Amino acid sequence: MKIRLFKKGDVFVQTERKLTISYTWLMILFLVLFSMIVSVFFVGMAYREQRQTIRNTLYATENGKPLIPDLTNSGNEELYFYYLTTTEGNVLESSEAFTSDFSYNLETIEKWQPQKDEFHLKWLSIPHNHHEGKKGDRDKLLFIGARPTILGDGQNGFIYVAKDVTFYVEVFQNLLVVLICILVLFCMIAVWLSLSMSKKAMIPIQHSYRQQQQFLADVSHELRTPLSIMNTSIDVIEMENGNDFTPMTKEVVIDMKEEVERMSRMVQHLLLLARSDSGSVQFEMVLFDVVPRIRQWVQAFDAIAKQKEIVLDIHVPNALVVKGDLERIKQLVYILLDNAIKYTPVKGRVDLFVTQQSKYWSISVQDSGVGIPVDERQRIFDRFYRVEKHRSREEGSAGLGLSIAKWIVEAHQGTIEVESVINQGSTFTVKFSNED
Repeated sequence: MKIRLFKKGDVFVQTERKLTISYTWLMILFLVLFSMIVSVFFVGMAYREQRQTIRNTLYATENGKPLIPDLTNSGNEELYFYYLTTTEGNVLESSEAFTSDFSYNLETIEKWQPQKDEFHLKWLSIPHNHHEGKKGDRDKLLFIGARPTILGDGQNGFIYVAKDVTFYVEVFQNLLVVLICILVLFCMIAVWLSLSMSKKAMIPIQHSYRQQQQFLADVSHELRTPLSIMNTSIDVIEMENGNDFTPMTKEVVIDMKEEVERMSRMVQHLLLLARSDSGSVQFEMVLFDVVPRIRQWVQAFDAIAKQKEIVLDIHVPNALVVKGDLERIKQLVYILLDNAIKYTPVKGRVDLFVTQQSKYWSISVQDSGVGIPVDERQRIFDRFYRVEKHRSREEGSAGLGLSIAKWIVEAHQGTIEVESVINQGSTFTVKFSNED
């Protein structure tokens, strides 16, 4: 399994962006829901009004007979057609707003024999100039109502009444256009409001975070002096009374010294991370040949590796000029080598590789150690996180080394990758761009 960590932006910028997006989507969702409610309300009111008008016409009578309205001069403002037919479809009485559309009107009610009051919406498609076979400017949406009735001779018949509701479709389309325009304008306003709200929401978080940073830096700085005094005092005690120590006392003093040194390293790392968070750490980017430096840095771990009978080997080219902060690259190599040796068992192996490609150069540290469990690999670069906490404690690890390594890599615009197999070892690979 491979995990790759790339350089990320400021955590507050990311959080503020997420809040802005969330607020914006909430506001847009509110407007969309409001628009849907308004649209449904408009359609419902129009449908109810037109249905009542048609129903009144269906049941209008005069002297016990259906009252047939005169639609000759009504145009599109009133009813569109009125038909009284037999069950066979023969028209007994009729009235149309446009007599030329008679045959097309009959097509809309063909084979429709209602058993009770029924209402349908149907498009009336009239070819342009009555000869084109596609929808033209004269297409209309008709709201048609129908009911069964008893004719004068006692036979069953049907009444069909239609009203042109194309006007409402056009109004609804215009309403949608207006709503879309409002939505676009509202989106712009929502983004601005969301950005303002997210900035205000982030103020107390940023304030708290800065206080935490300052507290961490202050505590780390204040702890350096007493730890230095304690370390010096232990050295003085060893120099003056070391010969009189009992074996138990010597062991206690050695343990005290190791703990003080461990605390000093942890305080130093905390102070460095606090300064990195505040952006006060300056990097001096210079050109240098990394190969002789690597050889020198690896030699510093020879004694530690020999104590555990670990084979420490390097694989580097003859020369490789790179650009970076020399001290930080050194610190990065120290962290990776220290981490590899700590978690490699006795008589294991640690290899360091330096390679160059066309677009990047890399440093890889490979060990034959215990490996990293799959569920732990996502968190090994988190501060204070340790894979095996009890063992890390014994090795003097506070869980800050890889966090610092990650920070150094990101500051150089690089990437760091981890490959690991349980009980077979791990490989940390850092890649730096060759571009200036």
